[in-house]
Amino acid sequence: MEVGIVNMYGSPYGCHYLVNAILALKQKPHVIDGFNNNEEDVYKYIQNSPIVHWIFSGSPHPVLLKTSTQVPLKVLTLRNKRFMMLCYSMESILLQLHYPLYKRYKDIKEPFKLHVEENNHPLFNNIKNPSLMRRHHTWYFPIKSIESPVKLLAQYNGEAMVILYKNSTLIQFHPEKSSDGKKLLLNWLTTDV
Repeated sequence: MEVGIVNMYGSPYGCHYLVNAILALKQKPHVIDGFNNNEEDVYKYIQNSPIVHWIFSGSPHPVLLKTSTQVPLKVLTLRNKRFMMLCYSMESILLQLHYPLYKRYKDIKEPFKLHVEENNHPLFNNIKNPSLMRRHHTWYFPIKSIESPVKLLAQYNGEAMVILYKNSTLIQFHPEKSSDGKKLLLNWLTTDV
């Protein structure tokens, strides 16, 4: 299966962990530049592509700047596509949906144990609960602000970590950097999440 990756890093090598994770899952990555292309061009490329599964990467850039590249929200109107939004991309989507984003005093780099709200959800098949995941973040969404139309699937320490919205799974950590995270990626690719 070919898996589309929208590279939001601004560097051609920024999403190499994600590319390697897709290769390790025996899938074929197809990378496009989402940072240097405008939102409309990214949308049209995905709309016209035969690829069904698309992952928008994280990014080291602050999502709140007026000059920051945003994920085109209208990709979520493409009913024949499925999306996974990682970190920066999750922040971009939730900000466009008017959810409040909070900044820490310092960046956090740590493994953490994911608290799954729905253990029987197919996204978490064959993943131990709690599961060790990797994050590297300055920004977060408190779970108290997460309400309809999005659905919280997993959290850590009061912060939203996995959210469902329409045809998209939004993730506030790096599944490509842990073994259980790669299982989560595989579950997303092989089930109708």
